[in-house]
Amino acid sequence: MNQKQALKILKSKKNVFLTGPAGSGKTHLLREFVEYLKKKKKKHAVTASTGIAATHIDGTTLHSWAGIGIKESFTGKELQKLADNKLMKERFLTLDVLIIDEISMVDARILELVDEVCKAVRRSVQAFGGLQVIMCGDFFQLPPVRSDKTKPILAYNSISWEKANLRVCYLDEQFRHEDDAYIQVLNDIRNKKANYDTEEILQSRFQKPVSGEHYTTKLFARNKDADVVNELELEKLDGEAFSYAMRSKGKNNDVRQLKKDYNKIPQDLVLKIGSVVMFTKNKLELGYVNGTMGTVVDFWEDDDDLLLPVVRLKTGKRISINFSSWSLEYNNSLVASIFQIPLRLAWAITIHKSQGMTLDTAEIDLANTFGHGMGYVALSRVRSLDTLNLTGFSRRAFLVDPEVGEMDTIFREVGEK
Repeated sequence: MNQKQALKILKSKKNVFLTGPAGSGKTHLLREFVEYLKKKKKKHAVTASTGIAATHIDGTTLHSWAGIGIKESFTGKELQKLADNKLMKERFLTLDVLIIDEISMVDARILELVDEVCKAVRRSVQAFGGLQVIMCGDFFQLPPVRSDKTKPILAYNSISWEKANLRVCYLDEQFRHEDDAYIQVLNDIRNKKANYDTEEILQSRFQKPVSGEHYTTKLFARNKDADVVNELELEKLDGEAFSYAMRSKGKNNDVRQLKKDYNKIPQDLVLKIGSVVMFTKNKLELGYVNGTMGTVVDFWEDDDDLLLPVVRLKTGKRISINFSSWSLEYNNSLVASIFQIPLRLAWAITIHKSQGMTLDTAEIDLANTFGHGMGYVALSRVRSLDTLNLTGFSRRAFLVDPEVGEMDTIFREVGEK
């Protein structure tokens, strides 16, 4: 299905599961749909499973929007309290469309809780209280992360998914990836057909540095490996180091939850002139989004005599950066906020942190991948083989969840009808 066909279905007021391979334009189509809703003056909520995922679509976390905070279940009394809350009523009763992005990272138990809240506040037995629901994502991407370490339950296994009667829109065009050989590698992994030929194509990029004007981002499976690279590269730079500690406001438990939701925001950020950085927030009016790369080239002094970074983008544009905020809501009230410079060191990042990004060039170490989907997520960040430098490899990078593979086949078949 192409984007034009999918957009027509989204506009039909049907509940939709929008899916397709990495780079098929899912986020772009969501943005186009949101613009349509704005023109039609349709009230909508744009949400995502995690804080960082939400920044890709200028949205908020699903937990925050639904007023569930860190909970995974409500008593009848708690649910009734939400339903009677004036602010929650204002939010839910005027709403037409609920968008949930990165649905692969939403545990089924959370989806069912959101469904319960929608029904309770809107006083309707229909799925999600009768809202049009758009769920977007690719289950070959990384699964939910459970704080209690129990096995996550993927969203399509929930009762709420079944009751929503979702129309599947499976995008099959490719916009990110530019060469047939690389598309074949990614399709081989998705279809569990990765073999010697697949590995041979990748090995053709083993230890092949990518030349270019700007720094090539390194991707690692583990935090500690990325942290080591960033610390070493920072130490190499001459000049004074400037430190920025995360500030917070709210109760300890709420702040902890917020820090967990936005775990890609550094609690202590140290910068020097020459630091390679990545933005962690969207500000389209200033010319950057989450994942935009740049280099610290100067520091400016604010009204409080605090020296803050100036970042030069790849386009040459210079941006003076100030603190940004990320917030957590519960019962439609602001319960916690964190404040930090919207940057992170980006000589190296983890594969988990790269999900949703498109990188111009990347140096990828797949030697220590673990868990389903990590290799696919990492490799699908770049557009073509010649923008990839493979520095480590393990066949574990080809692992995908067999259940997800079976479901994807069903989604594709249904989406073609």
